[in-house]
Amino acid sequence: MKFKESNVTSSPEIRKRLLDGELTVPVTVAAASFTNGVCKAGTPLTKAGAVETSAPDGILLTDVYADNPNGALVVAFATINTAVASAHSGVTYSADLKAALPNIDFD
Repeated sequence: MKFKESNVTSSPEIRKRLLDGELTVPVTVAAASFTNGVCKAGTPLTKAGAVETSAPDGILLTDVYADNPNGALVVAFATINTAVASAHSGVTYSADLKAALPNIDFD
């Protein structure tokens, strides 16, 4: 029997308030978007799965791993905890980035 052991940390909650009305869309994260096999929650992406900080389509909701590149983008009706999302993803949430996503509240 073969198995592979991996250490996986849990993904932080990047939403400030859980409203259960968030609009999410499925996304397949592009291979170039992974760093050390993971694309972290809070990373702004296009619908094609590429990292984009100037004109993204949404914010990646949870960590996505290269062996299963399927995730969800929050595109509207959500409040993002900017401090948590920025600290986890390493992305600076500039005014331009926030303006590119007018249907998401950044707190």
